[in-house]
Amino acid sequence: MILYKSAPLGEVIDADDKQHIVKGYASYFNNKDSDGDIIRPGSYAKTIKENGERVRYIYQHNMAQPLGKMVMLEEDDKGLKFEAQLANTTLGKDVYELIKMGVITENSVGILPMQKEFKGDYREITEVKLYEVSAVTMAANDQAKILDVKGSENKEQIIKRYDNLAKLIRKGNISDEMGYAIEAELLKLKSLFVSATLPIDEITKPVDDSKQVYKYLIDKLK
Repeated sequence: MILYKSAPLGEVIDADDKQHIVKGYASYFNNKDSDGDIIRPGSYAKTIKENGERVRYIYQHNMAQPLGKMVMLEEDDKGLKFEAQLANTTLGKDVYELIKMGVITENSVGILPMQKEFKGDYREITEVKLYEVSAVTMAANDQAKILDVKGSENKEQIIKRYDNLAKLIRKGNISDEMGYAIEAELLKLKSLFVSATLPIDEITKPVDDSKQVYKYLIDKLK
């Protein structure tokens, strides 16, 4: 069974907006995740050596939506480090723009644990087979963190994401792919915002249309 493990996006290197290089960590070591797994250093060494050249950077774990190729893929003390060059396609340019604007903030690996052992309340993974690295929108772990702490700092994080989406909408010339990504983020932000700040009767109000969500957030964030 293939597992998906997320890590915060690293750094975006702006190389005249032509090379579209994204650099970051696709996976972290020695960190217990929401599945109760801890990936140890060295877990990716064998798969990188045997299959590293075939690993691609894709969008939302969808092999039919490739973003680009890996320029660098290696382990360090912190985790699985990578550099990816996004292709000069509509999707590649859209995702790069979403990353720069802070809408896409996560990377995720698609892996198959090969060597694992249950130890008390966690499973230790010491070898995996790596299939792909994906740029993904707001991950489940991040949603849990925001909902767990209902303070002003998390509200500000939600507002910042909303502001970034609003800037993209105002720019116009949005492709279908970017439109779908923006719509998905608006729906997630609506869910996060109302769950963290509003009474239960308002949380249950159905708001499905993206234009309604956009207006809803504008009204609530004033």
